[in-house]
Amino acid sequence: MKLVRYYTSGAPEVLQVENAAIPQPEAGQVLVKVEAIDIGYVDTQIRNVDSPWGTPTFPVAPGDYVYGTVAQVGPEVGEVQVGERILGFAPVGAYAEYALVPLALRFQPLPEASLSPEELVTLPVAGETAYHLLATSAQLRPGERVLIHAAAGGIGHFAVQLARAMGAGQIIATASSATKLDVAQTLGADTLINYTEPGWAEQVMQATGGKGVDVILDVVGGQILLESLPLLAPFGRLIVSGAASGRIPALPSESVSQLMMGMKRIEGFSSFTLMQQHPDLIAQGRQAFRRYVEQGNVRPRIMRTFALEEVAEAHRLLESRASYGKIVLRP
Repeated sequence: MKLVRYYTSGAPEVLQVENAAIPQPEAGQVLVKVEAIDIGYVDTQIRNVDSPWGTPTFPVAPGDYVYGTVAQVGPEVGEVQVGERILGFAPVGAYAEYALVPLALRFQPLPEASLSPEELVTLPVAGETAYHLLATSAQLRPGERVLIHAAAGGIGHFAVQLARAMGAGQIIATASSATKLDVAQTLGADTLINYTEPGWAEQVMQATGGKGVDVILDVVGGQILLESLPLLAPFGRLIVSGAASGRIPALPSESVSQLMMGMKRIEGFSSFTLMQQHPDLIAQGRQAFRRYVEQGNVRPRIMRTFALEEVAEAHRLLESRASYGKIVLRP
């Protein structure tokens, strides 16, 4: 079978498509004949020399969510049959024609909605993360004003749709290009702002009549995070779930003072930590998120699907910051 691996950190060219033996499932695992593979910006960060997530142990066969058909079941697996459709996380070797998925990491049940394999595979990471950012961490209430950075991105494009479905009073979308802002508008954003332009923060305040926003979702980090803090209204919540800029800044003392005096909150979010510490919230969130998908309130936006042999090109597009929605691999 074909499998993507890399043996050193570096540019997309380090990704190699190799021939490998089809793995055999162990206890609690199933072998999946893969139809679609989810990839995200964090995958490119892990691969890079200056990764904010540290240096991985080489060689690396990236793990991610895959969707496909069960080709073989391992010992002690009775609830899944060969031929069954499955969506789950392959911790190692997801960029492949066949991948091993532990049943404990299966996404179930699948939404009762007409979605393609490429759309389905994007739901667990980007879709559920967007849901928990708004519902679990920010606890968004109807009528509140929401600022979503990178609103046309993998997580952002789900967040815009969910914020609209949850009754947000005003959705302010930021992005780095007019094309991405157009995408955010089609998804339900009310106000469109290019955060690469000078004065973007002042535009946010003008759009809210000087009141600021109740919720900010930030996957960018760096200077954008620091410039976002003053935009919070009293009792506002800023949720940080990534560092696409490659930098997580230290907060200056004046920012901490603003947080205290305004009773504002800045909070980090990690899907992995939530899954480890509160699987009950993951289960509840999955049910709620599924309803939004099944009711047609939320639908993945797939920008492009790449063949496995084009994996370097897929990573290159993600790194160019020119992409919107989701990019998916297909063996």
